[in-house]
Amino acid sequence: MKKLSVILASLAIFASVSCKESQDEATVVEKETVIIEKEAAPAVEENDGTSISVNSDGVEFSTKDGDKKTEVEVKDGSGTVKVEK
Repeated sequence: MKKLSVILASLAIFASVSCKESQDEATVVEKETVIIEKEAAPAVEENDGTSISVNSDGVEFSTKDGDKKTEVEVKDGSGTVKVEK
């Protein structure tokens, strides 16, 4: 009886495996690559003028006149000065 069960189980497994649909033809997938070029944003030019910012972090002061630029920054008891010509 055990031999018959093993034979029937083997035939059932063989039948289920052999009934799979096979793909004989090779599948060709065509891919199209599209390149999108983004125009560069124009350079942002800083306007001449003076600005000051006071908040809980400290004080920031900057001024620009033509090619001359001065920045002063004071935060947490330390300060920096930057002058560009």
